[in-house]
Amino acid sequence: MNISILKVLFFSLPLIYCSCATQQHAMPVKDEFRQPNISDENQLKILSWNIKMLPAPYGWFLNRHERTDDIIQILQESSSYDVIFFQEAFSGSIRRKIYSALRNVYPYEISPDDQTAFYKINSGLWVISRLPITLKSHISFTQLMGWDKLASKGAKLFSAIKDNQEFHLINTHMQSDYESDYSDIRSSQYMEINKNLILPYKKSETPLILCGDLNTSNPGKLQNALQHLKLINGPLGGKLQHSIVGRGKELMDYILVQTKQSKFKSIKRRIIDFPNNLKEKKYNVSDHYPIEAVFSW
Repeated sequence: MNISILKVLFFSLPLIYCSCATQQHAMPVKDEFRQPNISDENQLKILSWNIKMLPAPYGWFLNRHERTDDIIQILQESSSYDVIFFQEAFSGSIRRKIYSALRNVYPYEISPDDQTAFYKINSGLWVISRLPITLKSHISFTQLMGWDKLASKGAKLFSAIKDNQEFHLINTHMQSDYESDYSDIRSSQYMEINKNLILPYKKSETPLILCGDLNTSNPGKLQNALQHLKLINGPLGGKLQHSIVGRGKELMDYILVQTKQSKFKSIKRRIIDFPNNLKEKKYNVSDHYPIEAVFSW
């Protein structure tokens, strides 16, 4: 090989290397190495659940501690929520057991310290939260019938902030039907919620969400109440369309939103089923399935 050819090769090698390197970096990145799309939507995820934790001596006959272990298991294995609202969390020992197991995920709680008379138990309205949460106001219903007279039933208004957005959140447990239809009592309770927890914040731009056990499965009666309160319901996703366990196909647990709020791009609701290994137990987990809602804005 003569010297002139060697010179050509010597000076060409860097150009060939650069060209190859440039082409290598220009090659498309494989799909598995691409960064997944990140949603630009903010979300608030809440759960509402009547857990049937009655105080002693009634709760002694309902396998409270065994069911508590199952409730803890379900919540530990589920995706985390921003706020969890409970109804019938009457027992202080049961609340402490659940909170002790979950406080690493839900460090904030507000207990139902609202006993209205010495012969009554508390309201059973308990909340645990990933977000800092404050109790803004609460009411005890003035009209109660049957066994409900032994509890300080009412409603609580909370405030929580997620992604710089404040939310007003109402948790309630309304009059149950026993041998009689007490829809007139529930109507008065709706009026009290509206007067004391909704109307005082009528001019606020803060989105308002109401959840809980409304003890109403009749669509017509529910719709009348919603029209008065200016709240709206929505469809449930998934196969499970009822919230009562083992008694017909009744839906009594709801997560509602104030009609004037147009901030939400979407609201997804669903009833959460129990794991298969818990369904055959005598007392199951509770007599209610939990209901979940995800609010996107």
